[in-house]
Amino acid sequence: MVRITVLDGAGCIGGNKILLEDGSAKLFFDFGTNFSEQGRYYEEFLKPKSCQGIYEYILMGLLPAFRDLYRPDMVTRLCEEHSLWDDVGAAEIGEVGGVLVSHAHVDHIGSIHFLRSDIPIYCSPITAAVSRALQDAGRGATAAEYCYWTPREYVAGECEGLRTMRTNEAQTRSYYLTTAPPADFIEQWQSLPHAKKTLKAEDLQQARSCAGLRLISFPVDHSVYGASAWAVETGAGWIVYTGDLRVSGKYREATLRFVEEAAKLKPVALVVEGTRVSAKSGVTEDQVRDSCLAAVKGHSGLVVADFGPRNVERLLTFMDVARETGRNLAVLPSDAYLLDMMRKAAADPEMVPSIDDSVIKVYWEYQSTLDSWKKHLRESHPESLFVRPDDVRANQGDFICCFSFWDINELAYIKPAKDSAYVFSSCEAFNEEMAIDARRLRNWICRFDLKLYGQLDQSDPESDPFHVSGHASGPELAKIAEGIRPKVLIPVHTEHAEEYKSLVGDMCKVVIPEKGKPIEL
Repeated sequence: MVRITVLDGAGCIGGNKILLEDGSAKLFFDFGTNFSEQGRYYEEFLKPKSCQGIYEYILMGLLPAFRDLYRPDMVTRLCEEHSLWDDVGAAEIGEVGGVLVSHAHVDHIGSIHFLRSDIPIYCSPITAAVSRALQDAGRGATAAEYCYWTPREYVAGECEGLRTMRTNEAQTRSYYLTTAPPADFIEQWQSLPHAKKTLKAEDLQQARSCAGLRLISFPVDHSVYGASAWAVETGAGWIVYTGDLRVSGKYREATLRFVEEAAKLKPVALVVEGTRVSAKSGVTEDQVRDSCLAAVKGHSGLVVADFGPRNVERLLTFMDVARETGRNLAVLPSDAYLLDMMRKAAADPEMVPSIDDSVIKVYWEYQSTLDSWKKHLRESHPESLFVRPDDVRANQGDFICCFSFWDINELAYIKPAKDSAYVFSSCEAFNEEMAIDARRLRNWICRFDLKLYGQLDQSDPESDPFHVSGHASGPELAKIAEGIRPKVLIPVHTEHAEEYKSLVGDMCKVVIPEKGKPIEL
């Protein structure tokens, strides 16, 4: 029997955890964090207790209730003694062949951290590179262990809970990549940057099959490089999963090729995203470039550009703007580390800009300690690459600084001059927590009297000339479905799944998934 169970990602945007079963063979499409669901119970200063591993995540419904799916060192005595498994009706999942990751956004990879270490991860080399950079340069003491992990040990007594074992060795997860990665990337993957620990690294494998089922991966266009759609050959026929995709970016042709190739498989089912299924259109990256260029040209002071650091196309846009306006583009150390890692993983290094490009500088913020990855970055590049807050403060008209809300207090040290601007070129606030951040961000912008470009609240996101979405619009999704022509269409990653019924008409059967309810094929 072949069945698909959407364990998360049904009726909401993000958090995809989609279980595919073909007899005893099992695999997941993505295993992400559901920020909307997590935000129902937690916020910035209220988090699950990391010292109790998966306990709160299971109890509050943030992870699927399988006793045997997670790392044993993440399971504390409370899971048994507090009757956790009985309270949530937990089952056993058995052997899992792997997780087919679509791309390296946290709503698609964020919960990999908890999975058993013997469950392999399948993805593109660039997705592996981004995941690794996110872990290496992660903020805080609990950066997610997407790529390598250090065991926890349980400590009883007055201070009870999990703590990282005092060991000098970390262990990589098993990764299966869609294409063979370059040697430079393999070398960095198998080591830690100037860390005290050594890394016990497994060889990177080729992604050809998972759980005994044949695989095909397809590059697609999205707001982060390395995005993939997947096809799995089951006893019922081919099942295709789009992940997140669009047809409005630089690599739109990749999405069109995916549709063409997936159609040849005559799939029994298409699991398709629908983030913007209600949207009719959107702007292009060329339009965003023109808008950003006009905004920057209109100011003599500091310019702050706010966009996701993994959005390389937007980075290239602002590099062009910086060149045309005679400025430098100042990126944060974590962004520079990310670009270095992505460039090493790319089949064509020229698709990812080098931080040694003459227009790029690395903004070296005030800090009292230096993480090992920052030491590696600093020692790997000439001193002339780095600028300090005082350098930017004294020469504000020479810089576009790539900051986001989480870096906004850098303004206190730069003290923007008159005629400075803030270009918001990022995604809309799609939940309450982001809306609160938007209000705080607006307070900072007003406090330092910056001219704001772009829509913080996204009251009409389709008309914002400073941002292009990473997701296809309704008409584009209809063309994708029509091109692939599955027998069954299953919408995920959307709050408006019902709209697919009018979009595709009688072309195929639309099955609206319910969280945790199997769909038999």
